[in-house]
Amino acid sequence: MDDMTGPARKDEPVDAASPGPIAGEEEAGATSLGADVEDDQADHIRLLRQQGLPEYVMARGAKAGAMGFGSGDAAATMYKTFIGAQTVDPVDGPVPDDDLDRLRKVYIAPPAHTVLVGHLAEHGVAVLRGAPGSGRHTTALLAARKAMPHGIVILDAEAGVRRLVKEDGGLQPSRGHVIVGDGKAWVNELAQVLIRLRGATYKRSPLVIVVDDQVPVSDLAEHVVEHIVEEDLRFKVLERHLTVQLADQPDDCRKLLEHERLQDDLRGRRAMAEVAGLATQLARRVRDGEDIDQIVQGLGAEMRVKAAKLLGPPQKEAGDGARKPEVSLWSRAFLLACTVLDGTTLSRVSRESHRLAELLHGVRSPSSVPEMPLFEESVQDWLRRSDVEFTDGDGRPVGPRHPECRVRISQPGLGDAVLEVLWHDHSGARGPLLRWLDSLVIRSEEDIRVLAAQTVGLLATFDWAYVHEELLVPWASDKGEHADRLRFAAAWALERAVVDPLLASRVRRLLWRWSQRRDFHACAQTAYGTRIGAMFPTESLNNLERITGSGMRSVWPAVREIYAAGSRPQVLERLADWSASSRHWLRDDAAKCLQRLSRYGGERSITGFLNEAEPRGALLRLTRNVLLSPSRLHRERGWNTMRHWVERADDQPELEGLVADFVADLPEPGDEGDGLRERFLFYLRLWGYQRPDDKVAARIGSFVSERWSM
Repeated sequence: MDDMTGPARKDEPVDAASPGPIAGEEEAGATSLGADVEDDQADHIRLLRQQGLPEYVMARGAKAGAMGFGSGDAAATMYKTFIGAQTVDPVDGPVPDDDLDRLRKVYIAPPAHTVLVGHLAEHGVAVLRGAPGSGRHTTALLAARKAMPHGIVILDAEAGVRRLVKEDGGLQPSRGHVIVGDGKAWVNELAQVLIRLRGATYKRSPLVIVVDDQVPVSDLAEHVVEHIVEEDLRFKVLERHLTVQLADQPDDCRKLLEHERLQDDLRGRRAMAEVAGLATQLARRVRDGEDIDQIVQGLGAEMRVKAAKLLGPPQKEAGDGARKPEVSLWSRAFLLACTVLDGTTLSRVSRESHRLAELLHGVRSPSSVPEMPLFEESVQDWLRRSDVEFTDGDGRPVGPRHPECRVRISQPGLGDAVLEVLWHDHSGARGPLLRWLDSLVIRSEEDIRVLAAQTVGLLATFDWAYVHEELLVPWASDKGEHADRLRFAAAWALERAVVDPLLASRVRRLLWRWSQRRDFHACAQTAYGTRIGAMFPTESLNNLERITGSGMRSVWPAVREIYAAGSRPQVLERLADWSASSRHWLRDDAAKCLQRLSRYGGERSITGFLNEAEPRGALLRLTRNVLLSPSRLHRERGWNTMRHWVERADDQPELEGLVADFVADLPEPGDEGDGLRERFLFYLRLWGYQRPDDKVAARIGSFVSERWSM
């Protein structure tokens, strides 16, 4: 089953007059076989995607942040810092003083820092303009701290600016404030915002507005401070980090910093967060006792050199008319197939390498068309030039003739380096490579489609505009017979691309636009059901609410993925709001999510929140609203959820008291809860009769009757 975003909705909602569930709707019962199959399929796809994402993204769960290729460590989400400790979603919140103190220890101040501090002292408000990844947010934080040392508050990027233009300014007294405008609509009217702010006094509550370097400044000159990174700033940042982290090993630190290959690798790092991640990775490996030369050889620059050798020049004519045994088109195609299809069977890799070679052979260039000597080479020749290893399905080494032989790139990061070198040094191969990847997501099984889509996401980090135009938009908007597969491929590609620090804001901006265009709704909600939703849950739920409010289709599968990734309290709070909405489709998704999310067990179980105050309060509101819904189908979902909880309490005795307390609190205090009490007692007796060996329903009934009679 491909489509996990939910079916397109009927035109007419189910209202109170409906005699029962709509024909063709899934059965409201919690033990539906279709629901089990769908949940299993979602778990399977999630596992496949996780295997292809960088390890640092998965290691930190929902708090994983945007980092670039080869960095090896996690940084923050929207608000990146050099210390990689901040994990702030776009909501107001103070920055802990301890974090700022640690940040200051490793901070290398660019020229913009002094200018910004002076501007805040004079005007109280400034616009810091710079490229994403240049350390501009760190500069804003520490400049605001310098101007107002009593504390720093990060403002919500949407609600914060609306408060700013009010008369009271919306600022906390005697605090410094930072707000990031990347991708926000209000940035286009920033000049007007500053005009409205000009009459306010910010000397006691300074404000820094951070924007990217593409924002026009013609009308903002009075308050703009340009954040420009010097050529050697990255090395200075690396040096400061290593000096602090290896303070007890100064000789190793000096040897590492003097290593020529390390300096070569540093030139390939595009963002300050990557430099910080590199320093943390290096320091950890030095403390673990690894040899400095071996550490540096495993970095990106070394990988790129090796990748360039593997791709190599084509065969050339020797002086005697013979051909030098260099890399052929077949070998290149096989290497690329191994890189993209890492972990799949040798037979599949070999077959796809033939298809890719045929596409590459069709490239016309000013030079001669490369020949295809099919019988002059063998798979063994390709293997010797591909640096791969073979395992069986359980990871045990096997030979290439093993019937289940799987091909794996021998070194972590080498496959990414091969694709990077190919993209930048062999531009003629770009089009054929993209056409091959496009064919993989259309006609292949799920594991191949995931690998191909994630490869497209990696290529987008090399050239966003090219990949966006050639594949992402066509995939997301396709209406043909393969629309579902292409939509998922676009979402999985964006999931891979968003971990790059320079693309995170672009991906989020793109999905925000897609969430407002009906032709792209399906792809946007699918993308929010990936790690993108886990990394930015508030933003994702906001846009999913916009999509489902249009009544076009259910977004419950995307909500399920955000919930499963770890943002469970936020999801429950949002569903509680949806359940009270005047929009039928929001209430519909709230009811569906209540029933389907209640099926989770273990640490993802909703019943785990029955003894946590805030999530329990949201769950009470959600359940009460669903049980009292004017829609019969919604009410059925609610009662089936309650039955599922009671049955679960029979298997987990520790839940019995929690479920009983929850049921007793559901009716509003001081009244009969619009008949909920009578209906609960009826259903509890019914469930007890239907399960004569189960006494839990009877005991819960006795408990709530006693509570309600008091």
